[in-house]
Amino acid sequence: MVDRARRSSLTSAIALAALATAYGCERPAVENTIVIGVEYDVGALLPIFEGDRDITHLLYLGLNSARWERGRVEYIIDELSLAERWAFSADSTVLTYYMKTGAEWSDGEPIDAADVVFTYELLRQPEVASPISYFWEDIDSVVAVDAGTVAFHFARRSPIMLFRSGIGIMPEHVFSNVAAEHDALASHPGVSGPGDPVVSGPFLLTDRRPGESFALVPNPFSVAGPPNIDRIVFRIIPEDATRVIELETGGVDVISPVPLAESARLSHAPGFRVAQTGQRYYEYVAWNERRYQPFSDRNVRLALSLAIDRENILRGMGIEEFASLARGPISPLFPQIDDPSVESDPFRPDSAAALLDAAGWRDSDGDGVRDRDGQPLRFVMLAQSDNQRRYDTAGIIQAQLAEIGVDVELRTYEWITFRDIVFNAKDFEAALAGWSVTLELHYLDDQFHPVDADYNITGYTSAALDSLVPAAKAADTESEAAAYWRAAAVEIARDRPFAFLWFHTEGVALSDRISDYKIDFYSVYQNLHRWTVDR
Repeated sequence: MVDRARRSSLTSAIALAALATAYGCERPAVENTIVIGVEYDVGALLPIFEGDRDITHLLYLGLNSARWERGRVEYIIDELSLAERWAFSADSTVLTYYMKTGAEWSDGEPIDAADVVFTYELLRQPEVASPISYFWEDIDSVVAVDAGTVAFHFARRSPIMLFRSGIGIMPEHVFSNVAAEHDALASHPGVSGPGDPVVSGPFLLTDRRPGESFALVPNPFSVAGPPNIDRIVFRIIPEDATRVIELETGGVDVISPVPLAESARLSHAPGFRVAQTGQRYYEYVAWNERRYQPFSDRNVRLALSLAIDRENILRGMGIEEFASLARGPISPLFPQIDDPSVESDPFRPDSAAALLDAAGWRDSDGDGVRDRDGQPLRFVMLAQSDNQRRYDTAGIIQAQLAEIGVDVELRTYEWITFRDIVFNAKDFEAALAGWSVTLELHYLDDQFHPVDADYNITGYTSAALDSLVPAAKAADTESEAAAYWRAAAVEIARDRPFAFLWFHTEGVALSDRISDYKIDFYSVYQNLHRWTVDR
């Protein structure tokens, strides 16, 4: 039950949230407030859906916390964790968490082990269609030992046990009567609006205006304690140039991301700082052999990749300082899986043309487009209309492929539509897209294995990965797993299901009013509750 004092605190917090509805998209008048300009709106904010993780982790706490330290993810107990400690069994196959006493949801209900079991059972339901349902690959069961103790039973010891047991926990009393099905959960009023969600993190989500703005205000019930800032308004500003103008004219205090071409200028502009996340992100052209049969030929994919002048694209956009040419899927974050034999694809249009000739793709009728058996080498490439860098890159690649007799029709969509076509329906021929690397060695498993994986958007298959990936997952130690992931990376680089373009950083520009932020590989908003603002 919620006592009267606690109800009073909650009422005050809700009143503060309601006060801001008058602000709309204008700058709020509350002094201890910051405004953040972001590229996209948030979607269905539930941990099991994995979307908008930077925001979700501030709403739904997990049993442990994680940070990027000393070149790797380290798991810890801190104010953002629901557990006070964990312990492994003698054979390291059972991971037991001992939860903090007195932890409560934002409606005053207690948080206990039953919520953990409920979340993980929901995660595994096929109709929920969670992109992280694979977490159960190594878990035998999740058991509530008592109200404050929960045990994860794994099939074997593994270096990713803390990762797999660390997702945000959902309130059973809110969702137990909701059908265990994706659309039912996503359309719950506390998930997609108009209601405010019941959460455990330091912030409450409120004043949500789809496509315009939303706000975070303190959660008086959170075990994490009160945040330093009374109100954080997120304004949705898709256009790169508009976000920069809003920052420079004082309409917002922070923009994320900063257009890479503006990062250097803003970092030297008075009144601002630019923090870089590091090269966690990469961009690529996906060749979907499910929809366009010629992409099933590895030499065709190689030819298309060799026809792309990556260095000149980066130089022409003025962003070479913030990117490095991709060497297949090998992330600069993980030197332990680096193989020096893998190099970035050079710009060799003559070699590209020769490969297509050898594969039977020649311009037999003199129309400037290669063909084979009466079929022209012609396909549609999708790109984002609301991401200027990707939009421009797609146009340049279209022109470069035309130079070797490949006819590309470019179609562009705003992010939400692009995401649905490419990542959900997988209904495309080629697509210029980007990806954020999971901060664990198994990130290669996200997009390339198995063929029916949620994010395997090209239908890529590999007999080598069919043996390497299970071996990596079964490894007892990270160093043992790294050897298998290294071999998998080499295989993917050789097969080129993507034309890997470059890894790049993301910049976050902040007014010098903002202090105490921690922005790195792990997350932009990982310690948002500890940011401070000069008044």
